[in-house]
Amino acid sequence: MKKTRNHYVLITLKLLIMVFLAGIIVTGSALAGAIFWGNVAPKPAPIVVNADGSTSSPVVVSAEDLAPGFDVFWEAWTLVEREFYGEVPDDQERVYGAIRGMVATYGDQNTAFIDPTRAQLLQEDTSGAFEGIGASVQLDELGRLVIAEPFIGRPAAEAGIERGDVVLEVDGQSLRGLSLYEAVALIRGKAGSTVVLTILREGIDEPFEIPVVRAKIEIEVVESRLLEGSIGYVSLSEFSNNAHRKLLEAIEDLRSQGAEELILDLRNNPGGLLTEAVAVSSLFLEDGLVLREKRKGFDREQTYQVTGSHEVADIPLVVLINRGSASASEIVAGAIKDHQRGTILGEQSFGKGTVQLPHTLRDGSELRVTIAEWFTPNGGTIDEVGIVPDIVVERTQADFFDDLDPQLDRAVEYLLENE
Repeated sequence: MKKTRNHYVLITLKLLIMVFLAGIIVTGSALAGAIFWGNVAPKPAPIVVNADGSTSSPVVVSAEDLAPGFDVFWEAWTLVEREFYGEVPDDQERVYGAIRGMVATYGDQNTAFIDPTRAQLLQEDTSGAFEGIGASVQLDELGRLVIAEPFIGRPAAEAGIERGDVVLEVDGQSLRGLSLYEAVALIRGKAGSTVVLTILREGIDEPFEIPVVRAKIEIEVVESRLLEGSIGYVSLSEFSNNAHRKLLEAIEDLRSQGAEELILDLRNNPGGLLTEAVAVSSLFLEDGLVLREKRKGFDREQTYQVTGSHEVADIPLVVLINRGSASASEIVAGAIKDHQRGTILGEQSFGKGTVQLPHTLRDGSELRVTIAEWFTPNGGTIDEVGIVPDIVVERTQADFFDDLDPQLDRAVEYLLENE
């Protein structure tokens, strides 16, 4: 029995190592998006990568083919199993723990292993709506889950979750050792159900619990209205299919109503499709670069040029961003800023400038691998840095509850001053 289990463990680990050592980027759609509750792009079909880079049905790998050094791993495995005083985790959980540890050595919170149960939750179709608490998150340098932005008006903010809160437990389950995506999957759940978050907050000595009632969050991709004078306002909530067309239609409608200046609101927009980020940027830019992309194994960086029509390249523009603006939102804001096409106003954005390719493994678990990094047209770094506004204005949760929006107010004031 022990030999059979050990052999299985070795085969599983060897398969994972082969995926990494092959160094092959499997052809697929570039996936974008920050790490937000429910904001997960559709996945490619399950695929197995062979050692020579080809793809096929699952392969059988013998224990004798293990990479050098795995004898040490197996020695440690055997010693702990033989000598540990206490309840021994089952083989599968120990395998998953070993994979998580291996992946963690890459030092990239977006390259992550996700067990089958949580992977299934993240695979749910989220086009147009998702069920969760409504917040963006990231891992800090200690590997703790931190609230980057509780979306105003959503369950997290309504329950009192604040920026910078560290989530230690979800319904009493520790997040220690889990990947970012696995932690997100724990927090997500059916609308109307309650999740209890154990929070560590700066200035408060002891952790405390905050119950949050999950909700189905409907996403209206584009919303628009005419503000005072001749200022048009349009918000874009995600870069889903045809987002640029919906945005253009809204802007054209505003212009028909007399809009001569425009505020583009990308606050709390977690991103989406790269193609839509390029298309949206191209509405406002006449020519030039939208972004630069670097990939492993490529001698030259790939560049994405302005394409298509440029129907609103002449309208005075202010772009609103905050800490919930990520990925494709940062591509657009970065392009507009580098080309000096408009004024960026609000708060420094999230800082999600990498692309992940998901692989479905043979047991339904998932491995997400960072395959590329994005840069602004002038070569500015997005990842872990974000886009710095030209005009910094903060909007607090207290502002929201008092029905105040100092960022929008300042944008209107700026456009009126520069008419």
